[in-house]
Amino acid sequence: MSEERQWSGKTDGTLWMHKALISSFKILPTGLIYFIMALVVPFYMLINHQGYLAIYHYLRQRHGQGPLKAFCGCFFNHFLFGASLMDRFAAYAGRKFRVQKTGFDVFDSLVEQDHGFIMLSSHIGNAEMSGYMLSTPRKRMNAITFPEEKSSVRSNRDRMLETNNIRLISADGMDWLFTLNAALSDGEIVSIHADRLFGSSKALTVKILGAEAKIPMGPFNLAASRGLPVTASFCMKTGYKSYEAIQYRLDTPEMETMSKREKMDYLAARYAAAVNEILGKWPLQWYNFFEFWD
Repeated sequence: MSEERQWSGKTDGTLWMHKALISSFKILPTGLIYFIMALVVPFYMLINHQGYLAIYHYLRQRHGQGPLKAFCGCFFNHFLFGASLMDRFAAYAGRKFRVQKTGFDVFDSLVEQDHGFIMLSSHIGNAEMSGYMLSTPRKRMNAITFPEEKSSVRSNRDRMLETNNIRLISADGMDWLFTLNAALSDGEIVSIHADRLFGSSKALTVKILGAEAKIPMGPFNLAASRGLPVTASFCMKTGYKSYEAIQYRLDTPEMETMSKREKMDYLAARYAAAVNEILGKWPLQWYNFFEFWD
């Protein structure tokens, strides 16, 4: 994987900046912080030029937008990404958001069953917010995180999520793999991102927005090997203080007669179809700031 296709796995900013943001949300209106952020966005686009170009190419090539519309779309994409990050810190400070649930009849029925299941997320929308606003008292959820994250982010996530019966598993070393497998064996939920390779050479090729792209094999290999139910999860920003949490069921009865490789390819294609549907409705909430397509 080339350097521009890699991602560090951490939120930008220093420890004191994160603490200042949380304090600001306790005293300042969210709209004012959004306004200040909007003034900073053009400078961030200049500094993070590779990320800007990746989104520009995404809007031009995958959505067929003209140069001016794609340029404006880059600004709003970066603004929405910043707003999603700000919403996390607002949640840390105690602010509340409305979350509409779509497709959760599937999720709720799986939670009531004895066996565990796998929930595939992505860097589209703001998946973290659904964890802050929704709880799973019947079945613990385990979410994979990255050890490079700042301590302020990790500690606040832990504080917010543990009350909703969500445990964070840091992808550090090899122990997290054993923890993940133990969680599935205990009938729990495992949430894992399925859209970034993170340096892995093992990938599956799928078609997203009309072009081939590579996604990590690991989550689909785990699902095919375990034979457990699989969902795709998204949480999309729909308003100033509102989100829509969406669930898709990916596994189907047709998979029972398939080989392991066929199951992986089938699940990956179903996941890609869900991504296509989401991006068709919310094209500006695509937050992979690198050249995703070959």
